[in-house]
Amino acid sequence: MSTNFIKSADLQLRKYRTLLDLAKAIGSHHNLSDLFHDLAGYLHNLFEFHNLSLLLHDGSGQIMRLHVLETSDPTMRQLPREIPIDGSAVGWVWQNQQPFVTADVEQETRFPSTAILRDFPVKSVCILPLTTVHQRLGVLGLASDKAGAYNHLDLEFARLVAAQIAVAVEAQLYQSQLARERDRSELLLEINNMLVSNLNLQELLSAISACLRRVIPHDVAGISLYDPASNKLQVSALESNTDEDLFIEGEFIPIEGTAAGLALTTRRPVMISAGDLERLSPLKRFADAGLKSGCSIPLISRDRVLGVLGVLSLREDAFDEEDTELLAQVAKQVAIAVENALAFREIDAFKNRLEEEKLYLEEEIQTAYNF
Repeated sequence: MSTNFIKSADLQLRKYRTLLDLAKAIGSHHNLSDLFHDLAGYLHNLFEFHNLSLLLHDGSGQIMRLHVLETSDPTMRQLPREIPIDGSAVGWVWQNQQPFVTADVEQETRFPSTAILRDFPVKSVCILPLTTVHQRLGVLGLASDKAGAYNHLDLEFARLVAAQIAVAVEAQLYQSQLARERDRSELLLEINNMLVSNLNLQELLSAISACLRRVIPHDVAGISLYDPASNKLQVSALESNTDEDLFIEGEFIPIEGTAAGLALTTRRPVMISAGDLERLSPLKRFADAGLKSGCSIPLISRDRVLGVLGVLSLREDAFDEEDTELLAQVAKQVAIAVENALAFREIDAFKNRLEEEKLYLEEEIQTAYNF
C-alpha cells in the first residue's frame, strides 16, 4: 500500500471525524455567537483561514448583513456590517448558490465591492452558500492572509461542511425567533394587566416604558393627546432615561409637518430619522439631546384617534418592522387605557362641578334663610 494512499486515507478520516465533532458541537450551544466561536476551532482542522465570517440575508432589503466575525486581527472588526447583494461576491454566492474563490483580492475584478478587502490583511477568499432544505440563509466566508490559499480546496467537501453549519444556524435563528415571540407575548400580557388598574397617564407610561425596554430598547417614550380646540397634539406624559429635561408639561405639537401629526392623520406608524428630529422645531431639543431615531404610533380606540404613542432612541435606525408591529399592538392597549383615563377625568370633572354647584346652592339657601 503506497504512502500517498495512506496519507489520503488519513486526511479523509480526519475530515469526517471533524464533521462528527461539528455535529456534536452544534447540539450544545444556545446562541449563535458561542456556536460560531467553537465551530471556528473545529474548522481550523479542515481549512486555512485567519478570518471566518457569517453573513445572513436581510429579508427586508437587498443586503447581506455581517452577524459574526471570528478573527485574530482587531482591524478586521472594521469591516462593513452591511454589503449590498448587487455587485458583491457574497450577494452573487447567495443568489447563485455557488462557491466563490479568489486567489488574490488585489487582482479580483469581477465584483467591485471586493476592493474593500484590500485595506485589510486579506489576500485570498473563499465564500460558500449557507442553505438548508427550507431556505437560503446567507454565506460563510473564509479569508486568508496568504495568496492562493484556496486554489486546491476540495469545494464539494467544503460545501458539505457549510451545509451542516447552515442547519445549526437555522436552528439558532428559530430558537431566537421563538424566544422573541415568547417575550413579546409576555410583554403584551404584562401591559394588559397594568392597564386594568392604572388611570394616571404618567404612571402608566413609566410602567409601560420599563416593560417595553426589555424587548424594544429605547431612551424616551411619550404620549401626546389630540386637542380639538387647538387642532394640535398636547404632550401628556413623557418618560426618559437620559439626563436631559425633555418634558414640557402641556406642550403643543403641530399636526402639520411632524411625524406625530402624520401618524395621527394617516392612522399608521411613522418612522422618525435623525433628520426629522433636527428639522422639526418643536422636537429640536430631542435632537440636541442626542436622540437619533424613533417611531410614532397612533392611539386608536373604537375608530377614534385619541393621540400618539412615541418612542425615541439614541441609536440610529433603532426600530425595525418587527418592532413597529409590536408597538402597534401595545398602542391598541394603551389607547383603551387612555380612553378610560379621559373618561375618568370627565367623570371627576363632572363630580367637581356638581360639588361646586351644591356648595353654591347651599350658600344661596343660607343667605335667603338669614333674610
